[in-house]
Amino acid sequence: MKKFIYLMICLLSIGIYSCGEDDLTPSEPMTFGEFPQGDATYDQEFVEFYNKYGVQVLYKFSEADFRWNITEYIPYYAIEAESNSIEDGWSFLKENCLSIWSDDFLRKFMPYRILLASEVYSLKDTYQYDDEGNKIYQKIPKKAIYGLNHLTFGAVNGRLSSLSVSEKKELIGEIAFAITGYATSKEKMEIPQKFQTYHDDYINNAGGDYVGDWGYNRGGILEYRDGGMDVYYDFGLFVKYLVMMSKEEFESTFLTDEFDNGTYYDANWNSYRGYPVKNKYEAVIDYFQDTLEIDLHEIGARISQLQ
Repeated sequence: MKKFIYLMICLLSIGIYSCGEDDLTPSEPMTFGEFPQGDATYDQEFVEFYNKYGVQVLYKFSEADFRWNITEYIPYYAIEAESNSIEDGWSFLKENCLSIWSDDFLRKFMPYRILLASEVYSLKDTYQYDDEGNKIYQKIPKKAIYGLNHLTFGAVNGRLSSLSVSEKKELIGEIAFAITGYATSKEKMEIPQKFQTYHDDYINNAGGDYVGDWGYNRGGILEYRDGGMDVYYDFGLFVKYLVMMSKEEFESTFLTDEFDNGTYYDANWNSYRGYPVKNKYEAVIDYFQDTLEIDLHEIGARISQLQ
């Protein structure tokens, strides 16, 4: 009888432990055992790219492969690349987005994988329901995003060949954002203390990490995001706009009194202008120049002339 009771306790313990594990962690992503994923010309290019940079380029992946992030899922969704657009998508990514960086930069800061997708998006709750009682969500497109060990390029579709110049620049900036966000979140790339301090000031003033009505630009944030704004995303946004704009364009867009209007208070509660965008901008420029020996303004000047 004692043996039976002991056995039942062990089985119940295993069951409870297993349920807890399932609740806490999503399923593991696949290991991508098949590489290359085909035998087209671009598949051979992907092998060459892997041999040079240690980065796999993949166009077949599951939702878990894209969204899995240790114990949670990133708040984005992706659809696999359109097969007839893979060659053009890879050419654009390689020749326009990756070529702006040195080989040394790519080897140091790229993730293990690049996922080619036709679409990347998040879902925003509209607080409305359809006739069957299902929630209605609004799709918020995102052309590139980073995950646990990948960055995903979300424009590998039939529209790529008809993009406007401004849309092409946006894609270049988005890939720069994804590389930087990944590298800083994995501590491969440093976030300057000055930048961290101004980011933390924003969080403290806003009363949390939600970028809402308090005003994202007042805290030195360049772009509205519906949800959390961690320091990696914040830092990546500066790199995004610095590589897709000339120095003059960046300054006239973000360093104006109208946009960079953050207000701070001294010990006596006297208000003063803090210029958080300017301070974070200087921190990013100085870090890339002094530590990485990269002139972001030079890259921005080149990309601003893109035709």
